Amino acid sequence: MNKRKLTLVALTLIATLAVVGTVYAAVIDPLNRTVTTTQFFLDWHATDPEEIVNLQWNGSPNLTRVGSRPACPDDLEYFGNSWVSQDEGTPNFVFRSLVGWGSTGNWNAQGSHNVQIDSSSAGCPGSANVAVKTEYHFFDNGASANKFRVRRVFNFGNTAFPYNFRPYIPRLYPRTSYSQVLHPNAAGNALLTENSTPCDFGCQVSDWNQTWFAIHDPATGKGMIVKHKSSTPAVLWVDQDETSDTAASSVLLLQPRRGFTRRIVEKEDFCFYDRILWTPSLRLPRGC
Repeated sequence: MNKRKLTLVALTLIATLAVVGTVYAAVIDPLNRTVTTTQFFLDWHATDPEEIVNLQWNGSPNLTRVGSRPACPDDLEYFGNSWVSQDEGTPNFVFRSLVGWGSTGNWNAQGSHNVQIDSSSAGCPGSANVAVKTEYHFFDNGASANKFRVRRVFNFGNTAFPYNFRPYIPRLYPRTSYSQVLHPNAAGNALLTENSTPCDFGCQVSDWNQTWFAIHDPATGKGMIVKHKSSTPAVLWVDQDETSDTAASSVLLLQPRRGFTRRIVEKEDFCFYDRILWTPSLRLPRGC
């Protein structure tokens, strides 16, 4: 067989494998604001560039849900929020939305594996008017295909932001199923379990080594591990929200003595699992 025929055979084989085999690449659709990978499908809102309205993993139904309140036409609660919710349920309640109510901006694909969002929140009760940049990175295959990575940058400028705040709030639906939060203790030598059911107004957990926690469904063994990396001191915030009916535990960044100024960077990996991939322990699943 001559060289030209060998080349044609090779090209035909590659084309056939591409059709019948697994697609090992993220597909980003900037027009519809969707990302499809071997394990994930994510869909963002048409007008709020930060709002994830549909999140599917490993062929699942939508694992998240949004919620709205009449004080503002935009959705309040969604996967990807960032806000201050201080002294909730008391007369001293303080709410500030960094990502959520009133968020507008740009959603852009960056190559074949990345999405970049530039946003700010304005015009709704508690809108913080802080410039936010959110970057998502998606993986092709192997064990890392069960996770995606988020890097979020807040630019507070020279004016101090005088509150503890939650830099990224993931949400799993329904809250009655994802009722546990698993995490290492502060020493990192024991696995602790928190029940989110009594935490309608949030429960602060300081016995945590600031590395990771898991939002867990004890009945099915499924859940999501959140790996956290930040230079800012943090505690674990165990929470659930009625409006969206979601489990909404997250990292809570603790303000320095004079408040947050200039750039604050938060990095988190979101690793999804089932009983096959992980039995809860201090050792995380491969690829996470």
